Amino acid sequence: MRIQVSVVMPCACDIERVEHLMLDAAKSVKRVLTAPPPTVWLDSFAERGVSFVIHVWITDPEEGVGNVRSDVLKALWRLMREQGIEVPYPQRDLNVRDTETMRDVIEALRGTHQTHSPTDPSVST
Repeated sequence: MRIQVSVVMPCACDIERVEHLMLDAAKSVKRVLTAPPPTVWLDSFAERGVSFVIHVWITDPEEGVGNVRSDVLKALWRLMREQGIEVPYPQRDLNVRDTETMRDVIEALRGTHQTHSPTDPSVST
């Protein structure tokens, strides 16, 4: 039975290097067959990075397939950490308009905005 393991790598990754790490991770899992050998396909350029699919074969699906997928991913995680490669996480760029309200929010975040008069006796600081 073939199992597919989806992985997203950072856009700035060295594709050949991470493919080798994925293959090494797959080969390190004891239930993964050596013939046919694991393969890695570049699947797409995704929003969060470069999407790959690791293909592995096993002979005992009755023992579970999710655990094989998990073992491949854990092995890859360890290899990536050893190599200093970070797992991508969702990032967003925000474009903020320059409005009076936004300037007030920024001032409040900086702690410089005063909503009450400094001479107001009902306000304690």
